[in-house]
Amino acid sequence: MQINVVFRHMDHSDALKEYAVEKLSKIKKYLDGPLDVNVVLSVEKIRHIAEVKFNFNGFMVKGKEEADDMYAAIDLVANKISRQIKRYKERLRRKKGAHGIDKRRQTSMPVDVVSVDPERDDVTPEVIRKTNFLVKPMSLDEAVMQLDLMNNQFYVFRDESTDRINVVYRRDDGHYGLIDPQ
Repeated sequence: MQINVVFRHMDHSDALKEYAVEKLSKIKKYLDGPLDVNVVLSVEKIRHIAEVKFNFNGFMVKGKEEADDMYAAIDLVANKISRQIKRYKERLRRKKGAHGIDKRRQTSMPVDVVSVDPERDDVTPEVIRKTNFLVKPMSLDEAVMQLDLMNNQFYVFRDESTDRINVVYRRDDGHYGLIDPQ
């Protein structure tokens, strides 16, 4: 496991780096194979923020926590990541037939992000960022797991049973919604 620690808006500290590496090394027992973990430690005014990102079996795992102390923020994000991975592994164990993903059916899909100023009616929306990402064939349960692991509002995936592109999203009431185009 390779853990990269980056400091933003604060001085480099070997003690903090070693503490982050020690805390995040404990998640290795839940994971198989090589792993590159990126850790960003930053300070914004009085908030100490710890962010962790890495890919695991094609799933993006992200966690971000803030606290009054950097050590506490590292503890919180390490606990959050380990809970996410445990939950993911438990769902895989419960799901029968989760043997793998057919790599031949993966496709790359462009996504455009549009920006609009709500104050001005005369401005047309413009694309501010374009991103390509891999759309993997998976079940709805796996897509919901990925949405939880990434802490995003939506996730685009290819339904393995219908082979169509779907979107699962997080609703305001805490439940999930599914967009299945016809």
